[in-house]
Amino acid sequence: MTERETTITIPTYPYAAFLRDAVDTEHGNFPLKVLDRAAYEATNPQPAPKEYRLIVLENEFLRLTLLPELGGRVYECIFKPTGHNQFYRNPVIKPTRWGPPTLEGANWWLAAGGLEWGLPVEEHGYEWGIPWDYRIARGDDGSITVRLSDGDGDRLRARVAVTLRPGRVAFDVQITLENPTGQPVRYKFWSNGMLAPGSGNKPSEGLQFIFPVSEMTVHSTNDPRMPGPGQPFSWPIYQGRDVSWLNTWQGYLGFFERPAAQGDFVAVYDHVDDEGMVRVFPSNVAHGAKGFAFGWGEAAISPDNWTDDGSGYVELHGGVAPTFDDWAELSAGQTLTWQETWFPVAGLGGILYAEKGGAVNVRPEAGGLRVNLFPTRPLSGRLIVTLDDRRIFAEDVSLRPDSPFDELVTLPADAPARGRVEVSLVDPRSGRPYVAMPVQELTLR
Repeated sequence: MTERETTITIPTYPYAAFLRDAVDTEHGNFPLKVLDRAAYEATNPQPAPKEYRLIVLENEFLRLTLLPELGGRVYECIFKPTGHNQFYRNPVIKPTRWGPPTLEGANWWLAAGGLEWGLPVEEHGYEWGIPWDYRIARGDDGSITVRLSDGDGDRLRARVAVTLRPGRVAFDVQITLENPTGQPVRYKFWSNGMLAPGSGNKPSEGLQFIFPVSEMTVHSTNDPRMPGPGQPFSWPIYQGRDVSWLNTWQGYLGFFERPAAQGDFVAVYDHVDDEGMVRVFPSNVAHGAKGFAFGWGEAAISPDNWTDDGSGYVELHGGVAPTFDDWAELSAGQTLTWQETWFPVAGLGGILYAEKGGAVNVRPEAGGLRVNLFPTRPLSGRLIVTLDDRRIFAEDVSLRPDSPFDELVTLPADAPARGRVEVSLVDPRSGRPYVAMPVQELTLR
């Protein structure tokens, strides 16, 4: 495990000269920066090199970087076995026209990439572009934690601890929201992962959203085939189309799990590069799970809105409340905290289930079921596959994140066309599961 502080130079548009301080009095006297867009655009702005502080954490499998000066974001997550950054990394820092519809001048946002923290309103909040305080600590287990803070004012506050551990391909995010005031505070909190897994720094035609639900709620869209804002639609198949695949889209689409987050994981997977990114979280605390993309093909929103090189991303949002229309509340002196785990995956051919210990995929092939299991750390155990409560495979295996399980499991001759499949990797001594995919009703033939 290593950690270091360095700098990175990113071409940056000169928006800072056109910012002024403001206060959102309707949301707990929250400070923010507003942009005089007319004055900014009148200068015909062009990017120039700008240096930013960069925190770099590394272990055997991951290189994780953070940008404390741009909202304390996790900037990159590079999976060393493939060399690919799973987060989007914008090659320029460029103000968009998107942002909270709260105060005049607040509707701007930097699509810098990575994983950002949105507080206290929807649409990225106010804190994605300001410096966050930080300190770096080492744990007794060799882990390294970057503790980020958005300040100590008498207002709603956020504390985010990002931890990387030795020998583990995942990183943990501990999010703490504090209300130090003497009054209850209504707020919204949404983390936003901007993702472009694989080699291209933009989604490919093989990108798929993975949500373990059967129904979604539309947030916003201009796709004429989808229902309007606030309306439900079936997931992943809607009117005969598999909406989970980005290349089936026309215009942009944002959507929430309905009626709230469930299943405790979400993911995106790029089938072209055969890798993706997983978020595991407690849905009983973090009640919101949202996906978003700009569309596909000619109907998609142009990348010129956020970058200069045609690169792009999709988004996975995680919130305290179920949708952007819902509010959460902290009473006077109250604190809310929870932990999430993020990790890259590769070599799975897709994702059916994920938890902190790893991800599983199962799909029918000629002659049987293709079973894949990606562990978040090196593990030795017994891999067991059951069909309709009957064990059809059991084998001792040694797995690593750079060498996941991939095997065709033969089906019994009397296997039905559909069946209930379970996959688990267990400690053979204790019987404790390292990873355990619950029953999935699957097509087998």
